[in-house]
Parts: sequence; structure tokens; C-alpha cells
Amino acid sequence: MPNPIFEIHLSNLHWITEDHPETDLCAHGSLYVQIGNEVVLDEEANSSWTVSATALLLLRTLELNHTKDCPIGDQLVPCCGHTLYLDENTEEVYILGCATGYNWDVRHSTDKIILRTAKGLPLVIPFTVYKEKVLAFVSQVEQFYNVSLPKELPTNNDDRKAYLKFWEEWHRRRSKWE
Repeated sequence: MPNPIFEIHLSNLHWITEDHPETDLCAHGSLYVQIGNEVVLDEEANSSWTVSATALLLLRTLELNHTKDCPIGDQLVPCCGHTLYLDENTEEVYILGCATGYNWDVRHSTDKIILRTAKGLPLVIPFTVYKEKVLAFVSQVEQFYNVSLPKELPTNNDDRKAYLKFWEEWHRRRSKWE
């Protein structure tokens, strides 16, 4: 039986507004995602996915299922995440972007994760392996923020609150696994 493969690699991290990176709140980059024998995303296909949104959404999948019937976001890998909405009833933000992006199902089953691609190909991996890959990805995105210029908070009060809530959720979810 072949070894189960789940790979997610990030490269070419950048800000869209390179001339004023302190105003760009979303990190972008190229992604390679492989689930089983299927390459879901190839780095060459698009070099500007919103990886900060992807990282938060993947953090959510450490606790929650993500399926067509019960999604945790519009896509796990959104092309853009240009608007954050604060949900006053939860401790989460809603990330709104365009309709372009990539998805796969993530289901929890005891100590395993079942990943299913759009083609319907399932992959069962240990939760510990999935968690390790997700946290490595999250760390890479967070490190990019840490070495970049400090971000200028939005002047709009709702946008500022939503951005701060994004990072509160990020750190709250991440701290559960460290």
C-alpha cells in the first residue's frame, strides 16, 4: 500500500502592494498542494493566493470539519481575501474574497483526518501528520509577518476590529496546539 501523502508548500511570499507593504494586510504566495496522488495546486498555476486567509482557515480545520455541506469558509485557498467581517456572535471573522479558489473536504475521524478532493479521491492520514503540516504552514506565514514592516491598522473602525479579531482568532487557535 502506498504511503499516504498530504503536502502543502509555500513559496514566493509577498505583499500585493510592494511599494507600501505596511498597508497590505494580506500575505500572498505560491502554493503546492498534493493530496494522495493528486496535485491539487501547482505553484506554477497561480503565484498569488491569499495565504494569510488560507493559514487561518487551515487552523480552523484542526478542530472543525470543512465540507461542502458545512464549510468553514468559502474556500480553503482563496485567491483573495479582501474583506473581513466581524461576526459579533462568535469569535471568528468571515473572510470574503472572489469566487476563485480551491477546496477539499477535511473530516475528523477519531485520531485521523480524511481529506477528499474535488475529484472525490479520499486520503486518510493520522491527525498528528495533518496537524504538523498545517502548523508548519501557519508558522511560515506568521514568520513573514514578523519580519515585515509593522502593519498600519485600517482607519475604518469595523475594518480595524475585524483585522484585530483575525489575529486574535489566529493566536487563540494556534496556541491550542503548541
